[in-house]
Amino acid sequence: MGQYYKFVNTTRQQESTISLPFNFGLSWAKSLERLSDEELKEKFDYVIENNNWRQDDEVIAIGDYGNIIYSPKSKNKQF
Repeated sequence: MGQYYKFVNTTRQQESTISLPFNFGLSWAKSLERLSDEELKEKFDYVIENNNWRQDDEVIAIGDYGNIIYSPKSKNKQF
């Protein structure tokens, strides 16, 4: 069925309250566990940018059943 997730900046101890265009303007998201890493990164980047948080802050999404999803970080390519 999917969980409902709230976004939390654990570095600043702040919960996001911004309206999310990908969830009808609500401040929480649904079924993040079903998204690809790329889709998750887009969602987290939106939340981070629109809350004026720093990219290096630790941001997580906490599900209503206790599941935690960490913000995907850009992968550094090494040659």
